[in-house]
Order: sequence, then structure tokens, then C-alpha cells
Amino acid sequence: MGRPRLGTLALALLTFAVAASPRRTASVASLPNTLLVRVLDSTSGVPLPNAEVTAIGRNALTDARGQVRILWPAEGTLSIRVRQLGFRYVQRTVQRGTSPTATEDTLTIAMQRAAFALPQMTAVARPRCRDGESDSRRSALSESAMELLRFGAEQYGTFRRRYPFALTVERRTEIADPYVDGPKRRQSEELTNSDEWGDRYFPGRVMQRTGGQSWFVPLLFVSALADSAFWARHCFVARGVESREGKRVIRLDFGPALGVNEPEWEGAAWIDSAGSVLARVEFRLTNLRDYGGPRAFEGYTVFTTPSPYIARPDSTVASWRSNGSAIGSGGWSKQALVIREVRYTKEAPP
Repeated sequence: MGRPRLGTLALALLTFAVAASPRRTASVASLPNTLLVRVLDSTSGVPLPNAEVTAIGRNALTDARGQVRILWPAEGTLSIRVRQLGFRYVQRTVQRGTSPTATEDTLTIAMQRAAFALPQMTAVARPRCRDGESDSRRSALSESAMELLRFGAEQYGTFRRRYPFALTVERRTEIADPYVDGPKRRQSEELTNSDEWGDRYFPGRVMQRTGGQSWFVPLLFVSALADSAFWARHCFVARGVESREGKRVIRLDFGPALGVNEPEWEGAAWIDSAGSVLARVEFRLTNLRDYGGPRAFEGYTVFTTPSPYIARPDSTVASWRSNGSAIGSGGWSKQALVIREVRYTKEAPP
């Protein structure tokens, strides 16, 4: 027999490799490729919708059945954090299963209720705040309420990305000129969407000059309550639990920190102690001097709950004046933004 040529041997090896590759691929493909995470209340066993599940640097909300699916990474290990308002957060590290037939792994997480708070706390920098708190119980309540406030705002941001929506907003404006009899009233409807709705917070620029005698004041929107720049310039103090419109609510006051001398927001947020969601935010401008802009600016926002554990702004009312007279007795303006219709553009939330 003659000696085989090199080309023949190479072809034989290539044929073996091609024939063997489907068996290796089938072995890898047989491993589960998704992880089903089920989140429920440890006491009642009821599924928790809109729980925030974080894995691989991404956030997702559980559906109406308290479920969310995550793709397994190539290494087959996941670090998962689950948070929900009013519950203690859960951190788990899980490994992909090795079943040759299963296409999905399942992880059930039972969350325990917490009194007004999540375990992760944000400490208040007392020396930079005007209103020092020596009562340790009040300090703990402040930290708890702060975490609820911030997480609630973050969760709303995740919600509107998961369930984008379009809005019809009615704008009512009333302007009183001291030199004209009777206030002028205007009413209009505006169309917007969840991406564009709401003013951004600009640290140090809550009053923006747009002309010689005109100013723009971006309203304090819920997204600012999750903005690290807003938290860096403000102090928060819980004033205790109150009764408001038949509900028990935690009142959390906020104001500019020491050293913030330009116009800035101060006010109060009320958090429903039962559902741990925002119920109302009142705001007003402070540090107003003779900048040529408004001499007073105040307002409030009320919230609705379109889905469990989610607080969405429902309507905002603001009043301001540009001279030395009190609101209602001289030149003043009022404006109300009321949501008339909400239409979800992809799918409805649970």
C-alpha cells in the first residue's frame, strides 16, 4: 500500500470533527437556559407583582403572578437581588441546574415584611443639615423613610420603562394682574408620553432665566426623589406618623443642606405606611432673594397607584407670585396639571 497523502489525513480529521460537533452542541443545549424567579409574601404566600429583580446589572419587575424570567449567563452563576416596598430585600447566588431534560430552572423567593423600611439604610450627614436630630428613634425612622422614598422613585422609573404609556394632560392656568379686573383663565390639553413627561432636576438651576423678565421653574418631579444630585443637596427628617385622608402616613420633610444658598426646593413627602408608596409631595422654593424672578413658588403633587406598589404622579398644582404681595392678594398665577387619560403602548401592567 502506498503512503497516504497529507491532504487525505487532513480531510479525515476534518470529517471527524464535523461529525463529532453535533454531539457536543446537543450536550450544551440540554442544560436549562432560563431561570424562572417566583416572588411571594412569606406570610400569606400571595405572589408579589412589581418586585424589582436585579441580575447581571439589569432590573426587571415581576408580573401579576410574581414571576420574571432571566437568561442564564454562559458561566451558569447568577447573583440576584430582589426588592419590594415594605419588605426586606433578598440577596441570593444561584447555580444553573444540570438536568439533561429541563429547559428552565425555578427559584422561589419568600419575602418578609418590614416595618416601613428596607434593611439597606442611607445615613443622614447631620453636620451639614440645619435640623439636627438627637432622638435615635426619629433618626432611624428618617433613614427608613428616606430609603422608602428613594426606592419608590426608582421603582417608578423601572415601571415606566417596562410599561411605557401615553398621556393626555389637561393644563389649567389662572393669572391675576393687579391692574386688570378679574383673573385670566386658560385651559388646554397636551399629549405626552412616559419618556418625556416630567421636568428634570438641575442642581443649582431650579430657576432658569429665559428672558429679561421671564423665568422657567422646572417642577419637582418624582424622578428627582431618586436623583443622587438631589439627595446630595438636601437633608431629610421624618416627623412621625400622621393621619391624612383616613390613612396612616409617614411625613418626611426635606430642605437644602447647609452651604446651599441659591434657590432650591424644600417641602414634605407623605408615604402611605400600609402600602409603603408615595401619597403626596408638597414643595416650595426657598432661598429666594431679589433675583428678578418669582418671590414665592409653592405647590403639591398627588399620586395614584396604577399597579401594586407603584406610585405614579396623578396631578400637580402650583402657585407663584412675582411681587411683594401675598398669593391671592396681588399679582399671582396658578396652574394645575391633571391627567385625563393614560394609554399603555405595549402591554398593561399587572
